[in-house]
Amino acid sequence: MSTMKGKEQDMTAGGTDHPPEFGKLIYYEVTSRRRPGPANLFIEQPWTEPIQALRLHHPTKTWTFDPETVWGSRMDDFDKCEDRIHRVDRARAEELAHLFEAPLPDEDALRRLMQDGAERGDGPSKPGEA
Repeated sequence: MSTMKGKEQDMTAGGTDHPPEFGKLIYYEVTSRRRPGPANLFIEQPWTEPIQALRLHHPTKTWTFDPETVWGSRMDDFDKCEDRIHRVDRARAEELAHLFEAPLPDEDALRRLMQDGAERGDGPSKPGEA
């Protein structure tokens, strides 16, 4: 059962309340500590199991289903990773995609890419699994 307590939401099992960003894609700008400017763009579908995420594959300028790299980079950023991960809005993600010369599909197409990658088993079902 889900209850409201002021502005807090009870997210217990079986609850139907979700945070405001539920169902929206989250975009991350990746920057390098070794050189200025953006290094990559990650896109994640939050609240999914298994994790669904894309990263830009620079050589082909395509979006690659790679939840392990996205999740691992986000976790490593907290302590030892050489790259920094910053959450950005869709407008900034579009700017980055243009800078990388890789078109950013609309959100429905991005979700389809993630779903197709997950169905093919392109990435591990959980971070760290081979």
